Amino acid sequence: MNDVASSDEDPPAPRRHNGPISRRLLAIARTVRSDEPSVGELFDGLESEGLGLTLLLLTIPALLPLPGPFGMVFGTLVAMVALQILFGAERLWLPEPLRRRPVPQRLLRKVIRAGLDWAGFAERGLREDRMAWLTGRRARMLLALPLLLMAVTIILPIPMGNVMPALALIAASIGFMACDGLAVLVSILIAIAAVVWTAVLLYTGAAAAEYAALLLARLAVHLRAMLESVGVDLGFAAGVTTAFAVAAGITALAFWIQALRHRRSRTPADPTQDPLERSRAIARRGRSLVAAASFATAAAAIFIATRFMLTGWI
Repeated sequence: MNDVASSDEDPPAPRRHNGPISRRLLAIARTVRSDEPSVGELFDGLESEGLGLTLLLLTIPALLPLPGPFGMVFGTLVAMVALQILFGAERLWLPEPLRRRPVPQRLLRKVIRAGLDWAGFAERGLREDRMAWLTGRRARMLLALPLLLMAVTIILPIPMGNVMPALALIAASIGFMACDGLAVLVSILIAIAAVVWTAVLLYTGAAAAEYAALLLARLAVHLRAMLESVGVDLGFAAGVTTAFAVAAGITALAFWIQALRHRRSRTPADPTQDPLERSRAIARRGRSLVAAASFATAAAAIFIATRFMLTGWI
């Protein structure tokens, strides 16, 4: 690990790896000397910059503009980090079992290589110790409040409500890692815009939900009237719809289970098969399983909604 910068698997040490984030990543590679460093050793090497790195890693998945588990899970984790910053933590606190968990050396090299490639792009507009008063311990404690607000905003199930809070968190995490106060200031401005954007989404979302409920109620009335006009018993139709909903739900569950098993499977590589082609085939199968599971889930939801319309619940 000591020769991370010069090994074949590791990033070449060129021209562009002179920025503050790149230097910290390379410092990790040089200071961690065990074959399998622990998670605690890695974050101890980062010191206070580990807080910014953790914020960055947890916020990127939350960029998906979809409500649901991504925002709830990662927003909660970001809130936990923001609370640590609020109470003046200089290093990221981790549970002891997680601190002792080893990080494979090969994985660490790949992460550092990817991080250096990303940092080379992100550091173009960064400058270390610019407006340093915004990156000190007290400033971070004050800034933890808007960071916590952004995390709570990400948790809220608002369509398209994740993007701007996540951008504010990413700008803040980059500013903390690079000790660039201007990036932190930009994150504050984005956070203000995110609050306004969230308020607009909440207002328009409430109006849209009210309109959708009214439209669905009218659709239910027309559906029941149409079935009755052709002599179809509504109770029988509701029973058939329920059966289809159960079948679609079981099918969706089966596909989701297969998708999870496929993701966790560690089948040995075929020496006669091209590794790149094999990885593409695995990825295609995984996408197909997720697509089938999503389609079956949507079908189950439609059948359930239809059943509610037939029984007068909508």
